[in-house]
Amino acid sequence: MSLSGPVSSTQLSSSNALVSQSLPGVISSQMSTEGVVTIAPKELEVKFGDRIQLICQINETMTSVNWTVTANNVTNMVFSAAGYVDVSTQQLSGSTVSVLTIFKAERWWKGTYLCQFHNDSLVHEAQTVVNVTLLPSEITINPLQKTLTAQDTSQLKLECCVPYDDEDYNVTWTFNNILFTARPVLRMDLKCYTLSPPRPINDTNYTCTFMNKAGQQKSNFIPVVVIQAADIFCSIDVNGGITWNVTRAGMSSTAICPVGKSGYLTRDCSADGVWLSVQDSCISQQLQTALNSVQALEQGLGNAQVKVPEIIQQMSNTSGTLVGNAAEVSAAVNILGSISSIATTQNSTFDTAVVTKFLTLASDLTDPGCSSLWKSSKSPPASKVLQSVELFSQLLNTDNESFEIDLGNIHLKGSSYDQGSVGENYEKTFSTHLGVSMSIDKQTISSLLQQQGIKITSVVFSSLGNLLPSSFGKSIDSQLNSVVQSTTIKLSDLSFFSSNIQMSFVVNRSDKGYSQHCVFWDFSLPGSGGSWSDIGCTSRVDTNTTFCSCNHLTSFAVLMSINVEPLMLIEEITYVGLGVSILALCICIFVEGFVWKTVTRTNISYFRHISLINIAVSLLCADAFFLSSAFPSVIDEHLICLSITFLNQFFYLALFFWTFAQSLMLLHQLLFVFHHLRKKIFVSLSFTAGYFFPAIITIGTFLYFYPKGKYRHEKVCWLNPESGAIYAFAVPAGSIIVFNFLTLLVVIAKLSRPSVSDANQPDDRETAKSILKAIVVLTPVFGLTWSFGFALLTDLDNLTRQVFTYGFAGMNAFQGFFILLTCITEKKVSWIFPPIPKDKNL
Repeated sequence: MSLSGPVSSTQLSSSNALVSQSLPGVISSQMSTEGVVTIAPKELEVKFGDRIQLICQINETMTSVNWTVTANNVTNMVFSAAGYVDVSTQQLSGSTVSVLTIFKAERWWKGTYLCQFHNDSLVHEAQTVVNVTLLPSEITINPLQKTLTAQDTSQLKLECCVPYDDEDYNVTWTFNNILFTARPVLRMDLKCYTLSPPRPINDTNYTCTFMNKAGQQKSNFIPVVVIQAADIFCSIDVNGGITWNVTRAGMSSTAICPVGKSGYLTRDCSADGVWLSVQDSCISQQLQTALNSVQALEQGLGNAQVKVPEIIQQMSNTSGTLVGNAAEVSAAVNILGSISSIATTQNSTFDTAVVTKFLTLASDLTDPGCSSLWKSSKSPPASKVLQSVELFSQLLNTDNESFEIDLGNIHLKGSSYDQGSVGENYEKTFSTHLGVSMSIDKQTISSLLQQQGIKITSVVFSSLGNLLPSSFGKSIDSQLNSVVQSTTIKLSDLSFFSSNIQMSFVVNRSDKGYSQHCVFWDFSLPGSGGSWSDIGCTSRVDTNTTFCSCNHLTSFAVLMSINVEPLMLIEEITYVGLGVSILALCICIFVEGFVWKTVTRTNISYFRHISLINIAVSLLCADAFFLSSAFPSVIDEHLICLSITFLNQFFYLALFFWTFAQSLMLLHQLLFVFHHLRKKIFVSLSFTAGYFFPAIITIGTFLYFYPKGKYRHEKVCWLNPESGAIYAFAVPAGSIIVFNFLTLLVVIAKLSRPSVSDANQPDDRETAKSILKAIVVLTPVFGLTWSFGFALLTDLDNLTRQVFTYGFAGMNAFQGFFILLTCITEKKVSWIFPPIPKDKNL
């Protein structure tokens, strides 16, 4: 129908209503007009990557506007997309103006654009054509690379291919500053350009360049490597049906993925000419097609309401498992993340079937059978799946008051409430094996229902938590101890509301020695897509159930501390104590060296002081190495930390074996009065016990546990307590402590009944008393200190563990101090210290 005079939208709307009433059986009708709307420019040609801007205007006030683009007989709606597309509409003096801006012209923006203004049943439209001067979307090279050997005499043939399009490219090959113009050969839906150059003498890159009529270029190159006589290389090899050609040492070889997959396989040739493992970056064609569709959606091309179900269906059609390597995991996670974000932005909603398919894909991705695929450096953070499911589950559109979707690894329950209805507590309990329930009080729900309807959705992830990092705050020694659950409240105006929530989790482990934390996943924290936080949450533990109360809604779980949380000032006490011990030992060694000739005139005195100085030296070295491991940079250096662990065990064992030698010497001296040890025999036996035995135990511990990867503790430079390596220190040290206590009892009993022969040797008897004093002092000190340490290896409750931890840290300081006391209180030594003057008035 053509109109020769001006007409308003009101007149057209009235006429359309009359037509609808006059035609029986017509429920509604829509009238479209052309010529009422102006669009500029009428036709537009832009370079690849340039900005496109279209302006559409009508001299009336309209309620909405839509933009579409048609290319290859396919029409898609155009939406705003940050960084890619902007659609802005303004009302100006009785007219409506809509501006479409596309920031970068790509191949899918070439086509016919339609601008449609809507007002009730009227649609006013105008169209324009935009032509984009294209560049190839991808330049496929064959071969990906080529290696020539002296024995290879075949003709070199190189090829570049691009998808067929309407662009007439000028294609050239260049190498060694030589340029050739190539002609296309059509092959299926490809245009291919071939070069057969002479055999090169040295490594050469052959570059094919595509230039469009606007002078823009895009290139790719084929590297040809020439193996020289002196070169080391990896020979041709067939692995998994893929042929890996000759490759020079230190370089990588690339192969095309098997049929049905896109991407590349890469394999490194080591510096000594040995093939390394294959790096698989191939993804299935279904995932690649879905990725291409998502890329267009991300750039504003297409209606999520229509496209998202199609993409989900493409992924669901995958035969067998959805993913088979880290690259496919990354692709699938990115697809789910993108479509959930885009659908949320476009305010799309979906029926139960679509949401179920989406959750099935997420459930399959997080299945325990796929856990190994998430451990690669190329794997995405698992929190992206958590966020995707949270977003997409809120897009479920159902008329049911209660709804439920139960899958292998993801479980959803929820309730819908109409505006004005009577609010009641929101309470959901999931199956026994999940062990989680949540509730929101009816006061919160009732206050919301006075304004609008709401929908509350709870999702439980039974396996996803194992893929999330378990670090929490400053503590890295924690692990997930429950399932992960997420609850959201969505209002009918599409906004979200955060309220208080009560939850209960049946935990996996309920050990009394460990603390339980109610935490939520905070996507805003730094880390692998966020981190756990306990802000706004409180916890209460009752046997195997942890009750959580939080003042906000998101994804919650229970974390369990593997080790007791760091105690207040424990590090300061430990390091100050070690410092005091080291200072005291240095003074002791200095004093011993100063008075050595004076105090070693008899054999027994010599035995006494050579034991003392070796005890001091062993403890000094052990404390120094232990203190050096306090620095994080030391712990991070594997070889340094490994060496400190080895030396710590050796010197601490040497300390105990020297006390053992001293006890044996005293026991022999008192039990066998008329049999005196010679210096040479004592020294050889003492050094054998003091250093040889600890060395044998230390080396044996290393050789047994290190090949198994269970020698060193992961977080400190000390023996691994979980593998049993720690007992290679604890058992010898504990046995010596027990022996020293028994020796102490025997010596006290012997000295309480002095014989006649004892009186004939007052000097030796005085020395024996000094030794006894040393044993009386040092045995309880060493015994008590390390009894505290050994007790920490057992399963203690939290309070007892704190007491023993503080006790062990504090007693460490007194080890060196009491050694110093036994040194300077001996009569033969104390003369170097001036006496304390006494007050005559006392």
